[in-house]
Amino acid sequence: MSEHRIAIQWTKTGAFSHEGFDRSHTALASGQQVAMAGANTPEHIDPEQALTFSLASCHMLTFLALAAKKRLVVSAYEDNAVGFLGVNAQGKNWVERIELRPDIQFEGKAPDAEALAKMHEKAHEHCFIANSVLTEVVIKPV
Repeated sequence: MSEHRIAIQWTKTGAFSHEGFDRSHTALASGQQVAMAGANTPEHIDPEQALTFSLASCHMLTFLALAAKKRLVVSAYEDNAVGFLGVNAQGKNWVERIELRPDIQFEGKAPDAEALAKMHEKAHEHCFIANSVLTEVVIKPV
């Protein structure tokens, strides 16, 4: 089993009350600092975006590993993923669905649509993040 450690740092800036407070903070992992906040802004990402990009990244890395095992050469992989928020049956807010929209370029012969769909299905089955969340994941290759 491996461990994946991060650090979250927040310090009060300005007023702190039931009427509001500054939600900006930093996440630290592997020596990298990420500016975060309670809602996405040009300077910050929010936790829902972090979940969405974690899932998209995990799917991509798993897909690339599968392609390499099949001796397929991927020259580019781009995903414009979207996370959708909603309210579940218990009335709680959650990330109800994440749509992955991978656009993959291959060198040489690319797999046909059916083979590509099977590769995405297998990548989803083996993605650690996908196996860790209740969120519906929809894969819509471009």
